[in-house]
Amino acid sequence: MKEKIKLLKEMFKLDENDVARRKEALEKVSPYVDEIMDSFYEKILQKEVLAAFIDKDAIDVLKKKQIAFIVDLLSLPFDEKLYKKIAKVGVVHYHIRLDPLLMAYGYHVLSELILNQSKKDPTLLPYLKLIIKYLKVSEEIMTNEYFAQKRIEETPYKADDLFLALNRAHLAFIVYENGMKEYKPSQEAQEIFLQSIDELEIYKKVLQEVGINLSTLKRFHTEFVNTPTQESFMRLKNTLQKPLNDMSVTAYLATTSAAAMLKAMSLIVYHKILQKEDLTFKEIQNNVMTLLGENFGWAIERIRISKEESEEEDEDIAKHLMYKDTIYYLYVDFKPISNKLYIAQMVDVLCETIKTTLYLKHRE
Repeated sequence: MKEKIKLLKEMFKLDENDVARRKEALEKVSPYVDEIMDSFYEKILQKEVLAAFIDKDAIDVLKKKQIAFIVDLLSLPFDEKLYKKIAKVGVVHYHIRLDPLLMAYGYHVLSELILNQSKKDPTLLPYLKLIIKYLKVSEEIMTNEYFAQKRIEETPYKADDLFLALNRAHLAFIVYENGMKEYKPSQEAQEIFLQSIDELEIYKKVLQEVGINLSTLKRFHTEFVNTPTQESFMRLKNTLQKPLNDMSVTAYLATTSAAAMLKAMSLIVYHKILQKEDLTFKEIQNNVMTLLGENFGWAIERIRISKEESEEEDEDIAKHLMYKDTIYYLYVDFKPISNKLYIAQMVDVLCETIKTTLYLKHRE
């Protein structure tokens, strides 16, 4: 975060000691704030695509929040504390799926309305330009955090596609083995098998987690073709089939967890677990830990729920949960299990159900 702040200061030529000048700018523009906010929401509501994100009954509350945000932006030192305040709004925008282009349009409208005040009083112009500069800084931070949230929520696991590709590779190997004569596979069978291995290249990283190393597989294939013996064939066969057999060892646990997950999801959706009117952070923490632990405890190494975003970037699953205008960060790491990619996808679905339920409960 410190590096990001340093870059922003350099990009926008932010003065370390301009807090007093920003406060002065805030004071100069304060007589016009209500008028600016009224015009802002009037213009935004004219755009149907933006109006869909605004609760018309809560506009007064939204105005107060936006004014409080601008006050912080213009009166606090530009440090980690202010960065986090701005970043949190970007996270909320991602949560409600407000496209960055729509957010940029909102900033454009607000900047124009602020700059227009110089027509009433030309002496305001230097102060208004300073305000707009910091609005552009906050827009940059929000856009950056929007895409950061998008990145952490796009799980790397593509279990359905990988499942099909693995099945094709295994079937190709069966054809390869059945067509051999004296440990000599046909040229056609070799080509089909190698083609199926090439299709797995895009899953190289997750395949290594389940014990399948594509480079080793190709090397053993070359060794077997050059030296067609039972020993060289078994090395090739075990490199593919042994990890697949290992995956089946945890199949019962995975299937049982999947059934339990469906039951847990129905309980969540019907508010039988998250049914209390006003949940505390501790209660949310306990509920989430219980739901994940009871259904996938055998596969999970660590669960963390925090009000602070993690500095790490290698969590297996990273989510943000929103409740009562507060963002909570949920991180899940798995044990080195052979079918980790499938379990991660199931846990991801369960986390999404918890997230959606908390968000809807907040909106009730």
